[in-house]
Formats: sequence, structure tokens, C-alpha cells
Amino acid sequence: MISAVLGGMPMFWPGLLLSLVPAALLNRPVGRLLRAHWVVGFVLLLGLGGVVVATLLPEAFRLSEGAVRHCAVEGGRPRSPGELLRVRHIGLKLATYAPVGFAAALAGTRRRAAAALLGAAVLPFAVSVVHYALPAIGRVCDVQDVWDGVQGVALGAVLGLVAGPLVRAAARAWIA
Repeated sequence: MISAVLGGMPMFWPGLLLSLVPAALLNRPVGRLLRAHWVVGFVLLLGLGGVVVATLLPEAFRLSEGAVRHCAVEGGRPRSPGELLRVRHIGLKLATYAPVGFAAALAGTRRRAAAALLGAAVLPFAVSVVHYALPAIGRVCDVQDVWDGVQGVALGAVLGLVAGPLVRAAARAWIA
């Protein structure tokens, strides 16, 4: 399933590997900024790299000539849980945005977690703005993509909030 969807994105795996470099170099400063373990910084940065690679690289790595600015705003809605599990490309969107929500929920203080979650929730909107502003990359702005991205962030945040105590305990045990 995933390989079929990623077949149209030949730069996905190289781009994701390249996002490992900033994640490896900046995880500790980002972890300190969030007042969280460096692993949270690593997951956040790697998740952001995955979002950039999956949503902002030109499809099939060819720039569209004569592209037109277009944004589909009709029919966007939150999807039901059953629909989220059935449609393949939606699962990929959830998997793309969920690590960002997961890491944001694990920020050290409630205030920082709220700020990180707000930033994570704004991310799908920012991606659509870039899609609209740069039609040459061959991506179309779509409100449904924003809904799917926000739901992915929310799913990751819920998982992060539920798993937070376990993750923090494991991090403390690992440090000690």
C-alpha cells in the first residue's frame, strides 16, 4: 500500500533520509526549547521533515509548467474513524502528520505543549498556503487535505497525551 502511494514520489525516501541530518543535529536544542527529552526533539524534527518531503516536494520531481493557482474549498469535512481506516491515501496523510502531533503533545510544560500543538495544528494550513502560492510545484491546495492533516495532528496528539507518562518514565529510566 505505502509503496504504491510513494511510487509517485521518488524523492520521498532520499528526502526523509536527508531530514535525518537536521533531526540528528538539532534534536537537543529543540528538546531544551520544548523542555522535553532530546528524543521528543528528534521525533518532532523528523516528523516535520516527513511533512515537507511528502507535501512540498514537486510530485514526480518535475516542475509543472503553466501551472495555475487553484484551491479546492468545497466539500472539506472531518472524516469518520471508519473512513480514516479504509482509504489508503488518508492513512498516509495521518502517518505524515501524526508524529508532529505526538511530539508536540510531549513538550515539557503545559504551556509549551499547548504552543507546540497550536503550531502543529497550523502546519496543514501552512502547507496548503504554500501549495497555492507556488503552483509550479504541481500540488493543489485542497481543504480536505487540511482537514486530513489536522486530524493526523490530533491523532498524534491524543497518542502523545495517552503515552506521555509511559514515555517520560522510559526517558527517565534511560537517562539514569
